[in-house]
Amino acid sequence: MTLRFALLGAGRIGKVHARAVASNPQAKLVAVADAFEKAATELASAYGAEVRSIDAIEKAKDIDAVIICTPTDTHADLTERFAKAGKAIFCEKPIDLSVERVEKCLAVVEKTGATLMVGFNRRFDPHFAAVRKAIDDGAIGTVEMVTITSRDPGAPPLDYIARSGGIFRDMTIHDFDMARFLLGEEPVAVSAHA
Repeated sequence: MTLRFALLGAGRIGKVHARAVASNPQAKLVAVADAFEKAATELASAYGAEVRSIDAIEKAKDIDAVIICTPTDTHADLTERFAKAGKAIFCEKPIDLSVERVEKCLAVVEKTGATLMVGFNRRFDPHFAAVRKAIDDGAIGTVEMVTITSRDPGAPPLDYIARSGGIFRDMTIHDFDMARFLLGEEPVAVSAHA
């Protein structure tokens, strides 16, 4: 069975996800939507997809799942909208910058029974998975402290940083998720040094 995707957002991370869909023989990119028609057209053409509006994607019977790669301030609304439309959803992180808004969004997802995955990709990195296994197997002993150093391959555009909550909120979310993933529990205290 081929899973049919629509991609919302044809920018930097949207291109990464389009390549990932195209590389999977069990997936097909059917549609692309973006506020900038030229970006949507170029990305759709590169992968044999159509340019469609978000409204058309929402109603489409030939789309099983959406990948939300739009600016952060649109994630929660789009996630709710597509959960109500019965689509499976992959949403780039974070869902929102407000914990209350995230909780409201997740309540809608739960109520609809939609499948949602948030883009915490580092959980699938073989190095982090090996560390988690070593912790689970007791090979490391009791973990007292986790220190994570991260780097991104390149800085995102300034307009993206402004809408995403800033580089700290946009990228450090991965580090917080890694601490939770590695330890298998929620944090009690957090400190940071710059």
